[in-house]
Amino acid sequence: MITITKRAAEEIRLSTQNPDTQGLQMRFAIDKTDEGFQYLMGFDERADGDIHLESNGIEYILTYAQKELLEGMVVDFDEIDTEGGYGFLFMNPNDPNYQPPEGDNAPKKT
Repeated sequence: MITITKRAAEEIRLSTQNPDTQGLQMRFAIDKTDEGFQYLMGFDERADGDIHLESNGIEYILTYAQKELLEGMVVDFDEIDTEGGYGFLFMNPNDPNYQPPEGDNAPKKT
């Protein structure tokens, strides 16, 4: 369903050390805008009807209504700008603006 790379999983695990996230799971969602998809992620309680899955040791949830939009997405954590800033990257083949990375920039699904 969603692949969370090892680097992204490590960053998410660091966030689970916060007492405010205890007992919560990572939720992924998409907000469709005129410019394309806006990716949302955060800790949330599991609701009735949520899809509950796991990737690289991270349990995550999403709604059935968003399953088709999130199917096949890869979540990575890497450098996101030329100034050395790091953040989560969402590579989603369902996004109308998605362009697959090439060569060394392609995510490794490990």
